[in-house]
Amino acid sequence: MKRLLPLLALVVLVCGCATSQAMREPRSILQSGLVDDPKEASRLAKKLTDKDIAALLDADIRAKVPTKLAVAGISEWYGWNDCDPRHVATGAEELQRWEALADGVPHIEGVMPVTSLSTGRAHPKVHDLRTAAANMGCELLLVYYMTDSAVDNYTDAAVLYWTFVGLWVAPGNMYEHRTVVQAIVVDCRTGVILGTATGDSHLKAACPASYGRLQEEKLAEGARKKAMDDLLKGCKPLLKAIVSKAEQPRRG
Repeated sequence: MKRLLPLLALVVLVCGCATSQAMREPRSILQSGLVDDPKEASRLAKKLTDKDIAALLDADIRAKVPTKLAVAGISEWYGWNDCDPRHVATGAEELQRWEALADGVPHIEGVMPVTSLSTGRAHPKVHDLRTAAANMGCELLLVYYMTDSAVDNYTDAAVLYWTFVGLWVAPGNMYEHRTVVQAIVVDCRTGVILGTATGDSHLKAACPASYGRLQEEKLAEGARKKAMDDLLKGCKPLLKAIVSKAEQPRRG
């Protein structure tokens, strides 16, 4: 066995078997079809190219404050059509995080989750979510869209898999997972998008093929958490800016 290991190492160096499949780009909230108003879609398309974490759009709209903030989550569902956005329930832990964020924003008096029950649709549009938020007495709606992308490539160490033992000890697979979360804040009265924020996380790790499923699940969970952390970090200044603008006198 001691003589075999150096030989196997030499085979890895000489032959190798690494692959380099490209990870597909996660879809944007605009590509999801949630925003179907042509004017708002055009304004959003321009802002999504902005590198700012959180940014106001250029509409001269003053939200009515104080108010509660309605929050709706949409996740990309891998179904028959590969990419099928579905409304997802905001869990208790996640709701607490949104409430903690709202506590630090003047004139935001709490958070109301928008559920699929309140919209009555499996594939809601922003208009449906906005209507549900307005029915709950909210002047502002925050919609976040989470999408995932993953890829699995062989490393040079994968050549050791032919020893069978290598399936458990050789880091022959490189697993990658990326999660992007994009949010828009909508004025419920007018339907105008007031601002955007983005969270992004890209994680990767090498491990033996036998533990691949566990590694994929770990990366997915970690990437989603980090992306949401990043989003929340951007949403706070965005909401403060929207409230600050609401308090300013209108132009001319």
